[in-house]
Amino acid sequence: MEDKEFETWMKDLVETFTCNLSDTQRCTVLDQVIAVSEATQLRHLSTKLESLLKRDFLRLLPLELAYYLLTWLDPTTLFTCCLVCKHWNKVINECTQSWINGCHQLGLKVSGLDAEMKTGLQWKTAYLHTLRRKRQLTNGSAFECVTLYGHTARVYALYHRDGKIATGSDDQSVRLWDIASGQCVSVIQTHTCADIKFDNVKLITASFDNTIACWDRRDRKSVV
Repeated sequence: MEDKEFETWMKDLVETFTCNLSDTQRCTVLDQVIAVSEATQLRHLSTKLESLLKRDFLRLLPLELAYYLLTWLDPTTLFTCCLVCKHWNKVINECTQSWINGCHQLGLKVSGLDAEMKTGLQWKTAYLHTLRRKRQLTNGSAFECVTLYGHTARVYALYHRDGKIATGSDDQSVRLWDIASGQCVSVIQTHTCADIKFDNVKLITASFDNTIACWDRRDRKSVV
């Protein structure tokens, strides 16, 4: 078929297909065309259909509208969308309001963070950190537990200051512990402690027998 004949034939075919056929008839025509097509035509058809049906709305929409749509997604869905492609990951990471919404859902107070948090990626990082800490608090892994051994009776008093813990026990002793190492650094023999306090120089204990004692931390001698 000559080019001019083909153009005329194509024009008539398109006009008939679009103007004279119902939807059902159009589908029938396409079925017949597909049935008689060879590999070259089917490959061409597949390529055309893929570009028509699989449209990347994050690329096609204005960025502001894409950001607006993303604010309706929950964080779990956002993380899934980040796996689609590099472009989606970039756009979602830059969508500040989506990650602010996620932080709100976790109960994070965002009003005081506005000045230092400038980008969506920073808010995403804050969300992940808060989510991780919340899970650690739930499963009990947020804090490292260490058992300190030394007292031979019940511990009634405890005081923390400057990386040290003082404990008072029913065994009539006070022990000073280093938090970092978990080691006992000092032992003072005193009365049964109901309460205890210390500073850089003195250690004061109060007992159930209505007495108070003051000790020099350096030489462990009673001041009062």
